[in-house]
Amino acid sequence: MGSTKNKSFFCMRDELSVNFHSWLLLMLAVWLLSGCKTVPIQDRNFAENGGFWEQDENMGFRLHRNAGASGAVIGTLYASGKNVLLNGDQVKVSAPVKNNSFVSSGMQSGARIEFKATDSTCSIRVDQFNSGKAYADTSSCLHDIETLHARIQARNAVLQINVSQQQTDIMVLSGTIEVMTREDTGQFVVVRADQKITVTPNTIDQPHALAPDEIWQRMRWREDFQLYKTVVDWRKVVAGAAIVALVAVAILFGKGRGGGGHGGGFPRHR
Repeated sequence: MGSTKNKSFFCMRDELSVNFHSWLLLMLAVWLLSGCKTVPIQDRNFAENGGFWEQDENMGFRLHRNAGASGAVIGTLYASGKNVLLNGDQVKVSAPVKNNSFVSSGMQSGARIEFKATDSTCSIRVDQFNSGKAYADTSSCLHDIETLHARIQARNAVLQINVSQQQTDIMVLSGTIEVMTREDTGQFVVVRADQKITVTPNTIDQPHALAPDEIWQRMRWREDFQLYKTVVDWRKVVAGAAIVALVAVAILFGKGRGGGGHGGGFPRHR
């Protein structure tokens, strides 16, 4: 019988220990989540090796990473406004982007996609880009972009694209790109930094020099959207972990004093 009592006591003690550890883990998880905060993306011109893409309102396109699995994550989408959709689902702040995803932005909304950095064979294909404005920094990744009228190939370049029903206007801010019409992909035109080019369904102009004020006028739409990301505030996390640790020590100390049987001092005489 004594062994049964001892067994029950030890089982109960183990159960209390498990519950206490679970409580600690739960509290730490809560503090980690409470340590997350949403902050503006400060340097929107910085690009990792995979590059990034920003789009204006009222446009959409599909993304593909060549030689990538269909369900593989190829980047992160950051949303501005209430009408940014990823494969038909609303994105409030950010979301992972999988291969072959369709991204669209509605009225008063814009989006940014930061592509995951890969090796030198990285290749991103953008298609179904039928209207709207986009800004792209390809970094060291090859971007193959297809609009209603043009096909663009760019690597180590920064460019802006404006697509209307009649034509595609391309402005190169740095680097060199190759542009061709969709009807005749055998011939291409090289467009260099500080040049622009216009492509219609059947024709492609020669590059023209950009005026300095023209660059900023064409890029002003990016200032209309504020983009955010979620980061961990480690000061809050450390402070929360310290509080959890103090509470845990207090509980353990209280159990140690309360569970020790008779109090200290001299034995009582009957």
